[in-house]
Amino acid sequence: MKLQTILTLIVGLTATSVNSAEKASIWKLSDEDSTVYLAGSVHLLREKDLPFPDIYNAVYADSEELVFEIDMKEMNAPGTAKKMRELGTLSAGESLRDHLREDTLKALKKYLRKNDLPGGMFNRFTPGMVYLTLGSMEAIRLGARPDLGMEMQFHNKAEKDSKPAGGLETIEYQMSRFNELDTDTLDELIKETVEGSNETEETLDAIIDAWRTGDAEGLEKLVYEEMAETPDVLEILLVDRNKNWIPEIEKKLAGDSNVMFIVGAAHLVGKCSVIQLLEQKGLNLTQLGGE
Repeated sequence: MKLQTILTLIVGLTATSVNSAEKASIWKLSDEDSTVYLAGSVHLLREKDLPFPDIYNAVYADSEELVFEIDMKEMNAPGTAKKMRELGTLSAGESLRDHLREDTLKALKKYLRKNDLPGGMFNRFTPGMVYLTLGSMEAIRLGARPDLGMEMQFHNKAEKDSKPAGGLETIEYQMSRFNELDTDTLDELIKETVEGSNETEETLDAIIDAWRTGDAEGLEKLVYEEMAETPDVLEILLVDRNKNWIPEIEKKLAGDSNVMFIVGAAHLVGKCSVIQLLEQKGLNLTQLGGE
């Protein structure tokens, strides 16, 4: 299993029932006048992974507002790609060679040649940007696309239905998380990714199967086994962010509207997940049924 694939992918009801024998990667939290749905997403999906479980549409129909990890309007804004490139570009006079070991650079160049890509395409990228880009490239190589992912699908529905939507984080904040990782850690992750790219499809299938069936234990195993040797990655990319989101979830619960949060499924399973942190506050959550 590849940590890079996990990080890239993961992590409504009117007359329609949300209860069935199957499980979904969705948890429900209610008080007297509002309901918060915490829906685990896969950020990139393949044609064969669609349609996703009907319960997501049912929860969407019962929600008056959506909240994503990042405001999707910002993500789709014309200047966003340029902004991300700037955030992921090294300072003047620096090159990737200043940050990665020689054997990692050789493995990276071999990967680029194998995929008919320019050998110098990453020379001005920060190590974090290289790692992010490799993740997207590997997923897209296997047919997984952001336009098929849950965030884009539900963003488009919300736009069409004039439902308000927002985000928990900014692009700047998400990109900054990689600056917090030790350079040696990123070096090892990049080398591991390019040398183990043949394993990506197996990992992709395992993640999507566990997500679709609401297999929280299976997802937890996938995530935490891969992160066991990189606790700083777990803390910075998952746990810290989970903790930041709790006040925002509580704020929505204190309101009088139903709100659907759509976040990577990895954020909803395991120790210090959003679910566990809310339960530690004495809140009762229910995992919903599937199809």
